[in-house]
Amino acid sequence: MRAMTTFDTLTIARTLTEAGIERAQANAITDAVRQAAEYGEHVTPEMLRAEIANVNTEIATVRQEIAQMGTSLSWRFTMALIAQTAIILGVLRLLPGSGTP
Repeated sequence: MRAMTTFDTLTIARTLTEAGIERAQANAITDAVRQAAEYGEHVTPEMLRAEIANVNTEIATVRQEIAQMGTSLSWRFTMALIAQTAIILGVLRLLPGSGTP
């Protein structure tokens, strides 16, 4: 349900002209603000709370995904380090003077 917003457009236009804005511009600004207030989509506190809850849920999901990726990367790094160590030891055994044929 849309709430009606009313305000004195003459007072707004007068305030703008007294602040140094030309009358035509002041009237245009006042009209634009009036139209936005009458026809624009207004966010209610409930709508804002619901959107904040959605964003918080998305943030929690992303944090969980990052934690899972961190665990996966740690495991992969460990496995790569073990494989690299095995390869280096294997190559060292093949070098002359290593003591094994």
